[in-house]
Amino acid sequence: MQTYDLFAPALTLADRYALFAQMRSEPGLCRVEPFGAYAAARYEDAAAILKDPRRFSSEALAVTAEPAWLGPNPVAHSMLSMDPPRHTPLRALVTRAFGPTGMARLEAQVRQVSEELAEAAVRQGEVELVDAFTFVLPRNIIGAMLGLDPSTFSEFKRWSTNMGMLTSATTEAQYEAVRSVVREMRDYLTEVIQARRRRPGEDMVSDLLQAEVEGQKLTDEQLLSFLFLLLPAGMETTTQVLGNAVLTLAQHPEQLELMKADKAHIPRFIEEVLRCEPPTQLSFRMAMQDVELSGTKVPAGSLVLGLVASANRDERVFEQPECFLPGRDKGTQHLSFGYGVHFCLGAQLARMEARLGLEALVSRIRGLRLCSPEVQWLPGFSIHGPAVLPVELLPA
Repeated sequence: MQTYDLFAPALTLADRYALFAQMRSEPGLCRVEPFGAYAAARYEDAAAILKDPRRFSSEALAVTAEPAWLGPNPVAHSMLSMDPPRHTPLRALVTRAFGPTGMARLEAQVRQVSEELAEAAVRQGEVELVDAFTFVLPRNIIGAMLGLDPSTFSEFKRWSTNMGMLTSATTEAQYEAVRSVVREMRDYLTEVIQARRRRPGEDMVSDLLQAEVEGQKLTDEQLLSFLFLLLPAGMETTTQVLGNAVLTLAQHPEQLELMKADKAHIPRFIEEVLRCEPPTQLSFRMAMQDVELSGTKVPAGSLVLGLVASANRDERVFEQPECFLPGRDKGTQHLSFGYGVHFCLGAQLARMEARLGLEALVSRIRGLRLCSPEVQWLPGFSIHGPAVLPVELLPA
């Protein structure tokens, strides 16, 4: 069985996709370093891992989110690391906030924030778009949803970036940065929960403290774990979708014209960005028993990876997978938001933020140009998107 190093420092994005293609051509699963995990590079295998909690448990997150150098981490005890039946009532408690009614209430606010940020960015002309738009939009929305003090928003990017380094930190400086952020977030979010218990408001934290399913409420520790998960995820997913969308627009200027002619093209464009450049590249699971997948025997207790970024380019499912083709057949069948019981709670919110964000930006420009030919990607492998995005926006 071939072993691949996904974190090799010299591995470019093009190298990574070539590596995925090679992995998909191997019989059965592969092994990957530095985890020593079994990796599913083909769509069928990755989907099988993600949808079957009986054989492939999400408790792997608890293992990977609490490495020896870190210690206790609330994310490790969130519902993302639970399987049914423990997962089911917790999911039911928090799903309400992300349902159609909740999203409908948010749409006007997302549209307003998008319009304001897009207007300010286009006025600047040359602008670093992560700090001006792609990060600030979801940050402001998730901050408002949780009822957080805007004066604290300036810390969120550092928190989000360092939490995204959990599975790929390799140096003592990176270890300490993550440890520091976990301490800061724990103190901050514990204080938020305590404040809402004393004085509930019209926000998601207050709603979750009051919510019940079959007479059961969230404990403070359960809510803390959920907020540890939600705050970075609520920013990172949309930030990377928007950032990757802007990079794609620079590479495919004809897509801008299609959007300007018909904004109904924007959702199709977003789905193809999600397929080609998923914001989350992989998902961890743990084999709960000795299993066999595509002829590979996986011992119980082994870490298993669903390689989402590879599965989304599987030639067996998507025709011409290396081509950017919005509206393609099976275009929404990508695994970028997961599959099965752990399908991303915030998928509808991320899609709405990306759609309204692009509508606001596209309507104000006649073109855009990257200020540097080299893209500076986020460190690590798990989260995929530009760390900075200097662009010139040509006003319409």
